[in-house]
Amino acid sequence: MLKQHVFLSYRHESPEHIRAVRRLGEMLRSINVPVVLDQFLLDENPGGPSLGWPAWCEEQVTQSACVLIVASSGWFSSYDDPAGTPGGYGAAGEAQLFRQALWDEKGFNDRLRIAFLHELAPDTVPLRLRAWQQFRPFDDDEKFKELARWVSFALGIKVGELTPVRWPKPVDFEPDLADRVDTEWRVVRDLMLGNSPERILFLQGDSGMGKSELLWQTATYADRLGIPVARINLKGGGLDVAAILGQFHLELSKKLPNFSRDGGSKTYLLRMDLRALREPALAIFDHFEDVAANKPIVDWLNQQFLPEVETAPGLAVIVAGQKVPEHAAMPWRDTARRLELGPIIDLVPWEKWVARKFPTLKTKQVDLNTILLVAKGNPSMFAYCCQAIAGT
Repeated sequence: MLKQHVFLSYRHESPEHIRAVRRLGEMLRSINVPVVLDQFLLDENPGGPSLGWPAWCEEQVTQSACVLIVASSGWFSSYDDPAGTPGGYGAAGEAQLFRQALWDEKGFNDRLRIAFLHELAPDTVPLRLRAWQQFRPFDDDEKFKELARWVSFALGIKVGELTPVRWPKPVDFEPDLADRVDTEWRVVRDLMLGNSPERILFLQGDSGMGKSELLWQTATYADRLGIPVARINLKGGGLDVAAILGQFHLELSKKLPNFSRDGGSKTYLLRMDLRALREPALAIFDHFEDVAANKPIVDWLNQQFLPEVETAPGLAVIVAGQKVPEHAAMPWRDTARRLELGPIIDLVPWEKWVARKFPTLKTKQVDLNTILLVAKGNPSMFAYCCQAIAGT
């Protein structure tokens, strides 16, 4: 008897392709479809299958009630010419088993379909695989629902609805900032309202450039919007991954039921709960420069946590510091944006800020331009001078 799950058959061609397959698996899981995927197996059993990968692959091909082939040139090459396609032995074995099954069934096929997650020329699909409906679940919600309906029919189960993340509506809020309003604050605001194409924001700047104040205003606005925030202060560099997980447990426990129920110590449970969120959550990491040389934390952040932004549609992340993670070569780079905070040398925004924060300076006839020159546009220095003169 066939096992009532969908098996995702794909070839490990690139980090982007691997991540896209995982995203599809997570989307199907979110509507209660039982999914078998090698990446999920490794999450729960880092040692891999006890019978070894070849036997595991064969079992999924022959015993899964429903199979999705994830389209790629490498997988199709394995189907057409397994001997001439180097590497990808799991995919090659799966492809040949599928080929034999189609031959044995004389072309009758009620459990095998193809999903396109990237642009790929239609004529790359092997001739014998072109007869059946092909799905493009990432194109839009309707395309995903088409795939969900077929999986539901193939497995004989009722699946749930793909529920979009409920991002908040904007509320009146004026950040207590001298500048940063037209650039940095707009980016932060769009991030928290779900209007940004990127959901990872790096804020980099030297000491005194106002990073901490910008993060404080961000957390304040998030509170007004009803967005829960996990603030992870990396200052001092004495943290380890366990301490960071503990901070998530402390601040987001109500939003992370599986992670918190297990004591807030397992990254894969944190990732699972983040993917299930249908309301936004914000993670803020400050003083990254203090852990930039801490390889376990950097690896955890770059390889486990930040990639979750693609599979956890409600997760937004800000990393701030004099240094920030290098992301140009990371698979998740398209989900990230970097802003550099420099000196504020324009007097106009400072005049508005001082009039609001230190109105007595006007009666003292303080020359703000002189303060600006002394501070060299350094926000912290400028604010300290104003505070000292005002006597507050």
